[in-house]
Amino acid sequence: MVKPGIKNGTNFLFNTQNTIISAAAILAFATGLNAALGFVKNRVLTHFFGVSENLGVFYTADRIPNLVYSVLVVGALSTVFIPVFSSSFKKDHKLAWHTASSMVTASLLFFMLVGAGIAVFAESIMKILSIGKFSPEQITLGANLMRIMLFAQLILVISSFFTSLLQSFKYFIIPALAPIAYNLGMILGTLVLSAKFGIYGPALGVMIGAFFHLLIQLPLLSKINFTYRLSLDFKDKGLREIYTLIPPRIVSVVLTSTIATVNNSLAILVSTSSVIFLKFANQLQFFPVNLFGVSIAAALLPSLSAESDDADRAQFKKTFLTSLHQMLFLVIPASMILFILRVPVVRLVYGNPNFPWEATLQTSYALAFFSISIFAQSAIYLLNRAFFALKDTATPVKVSLATICVNVLTSIFFVEVFKWGVWSLALSYSITAFLDMLTLLFLLSKKVGGFNMESLITPFTKMGYSAAFMGLFLYIPLKLLDQTVFDTSRTINLILLTTTACIAGGLAYLFFTKLFKVQEVQLLYKLVGRLKIRTAPRVPIEAEHSEV
Repeated sequence: MVKPGIKNGTNFLFNTQNTIISAAAILAFATGLNAALGFVKNRVLTHFFGVSENLGVFYTADRIPNLVYSVLVVGALSTVFIPVFSSSFKKDHKLAWHTASSMVTASLLFFMLVGAGIAVFAESIMKILSIGKFSPEQITLGANLMRIMLFAQLILVISSFFTSLLQSFKYFIIPALAPIAYNLGMILGTLVLSAKFGIYGPALGVMIGAFFHLLIQLPLLSKINFTYRLSLDFKDKGLREIYTLIPPRIVSVVLTSTIATVNNSLAILVSTSSVIFLKFANQLQFFPVNLFGVSIAAALLPSLSAESDDADRAQFKKTFLTSLHQMLFLVIPASMILFILRVPVVRLVYGNPNFPWEATLQTSYALAFFSISIFAQSAIYLLNRAFFALKDTATPVKVSLATICVNVLTSIFFVEVFKWGVWSLALSYSITAFLDMLTLLFLLSKKVGGFNMESLITPFTKMGYSAAFMGLFLYIPLKLLDQTVFDTSRTINLILLTTTACIAGGLAYLFFTKLFKVQEVQLLYKLVGRLKIRTAPRVPIEAEHSEV
């Protein structure tokens, strides 16, 4: 019995996922689990280092290695390499593998050249990032941490290339587990090494996590028969095609990373510890964005692409609006939960003796201002995918460039002129997200011949009203139970209080969306109904897909 069970488990891990629904479900599940491990990772960090200046230096030092990794992986491998390689592989296997080898060589060469420059000038870079607020000792510490994490990113670049290759062959499970292995490795390294090496422990943990990210994928590479050959053929058609597609994506990634880097530096102007508050609040608010916004946008991209050539684009607009409203139906209540329950959520996720009450408050303030734009941030992912489906990669970049300028100027004004706290950076970010979403929506509507305003706005308005009532049903139990029933100085009582409020708020949201006849809630009831044990014949898969 044991051996067949092991064999079945192994077969499951090494199977391909040939439908959008199965791939999206796996990605969403892995995203949720990985985000949970991210919270554990940060809780472990605060256990060892609290809200110390050294932890602020660590997060600042991580910005540049992260930026270089994002440019290579997010800007090239994850979005550009896969379609080019897949198309080439259908025509000529040998030529496709030649392109893959050249891409690996080019990526590693680029990273090593850029990494060497960063390593040499690491101290100067830390001085710029810290805006003169770090001491000479902290500058040296940050430079050393940056160099260690740069080497870890080199391993991640190689491993992420393997991820792209495996996904090209529709292997999603193992690649989805790789980031989870990365977080587990970093947590392990922090737990084992921090007592002896101090803040260098988490940096070494990043390296351990990178090795885990690589090792978990190696066994699966044999199934696709990948063999790396040292080559750098600039005449290769596939490599040239990749190079023509990369620039807009790299610009987009750099612009996105610029906001995080600038906000990190501005947070230092408030205080070194503010870097931690901003980082933790952003991680919490990005959980529903990543879980619902990113996953749904990625799953719907093939459908939008297939419908983009229609003459009147009626089906394209219908698919876009349907997926937008489905996404909003999920993220709007999540943003309300984080807004109302911000303090207990922060305490549950990050609370420990080294994360004091003042740190909890500062993080919760930032979380509140982040949470008001969660639906806008999620919508931006779908809007960008809609433009990509229409083969327009320039418009999102232009809009991002304009809104980033607004974000930077607004953030500087809030921090330097008004002298507001770190929460003002979250407010500035939310203002930018609203501007980005509205501009992209206006330009997309213009590009596809206009949306029906009633179809666009009415469902959103109904969800907004439902969320407002939900807020009351979250807030009232929270205050009443906190004052009369639960002693929230104990973790178990805090969990019970938060759970009770969430259940009350969630039921209220479902009730009012049903009362206001929001179509998405009817779809939810149908999906839940299919999970029940039935005696009637099962609905055909085709019918399920078409209805969803």
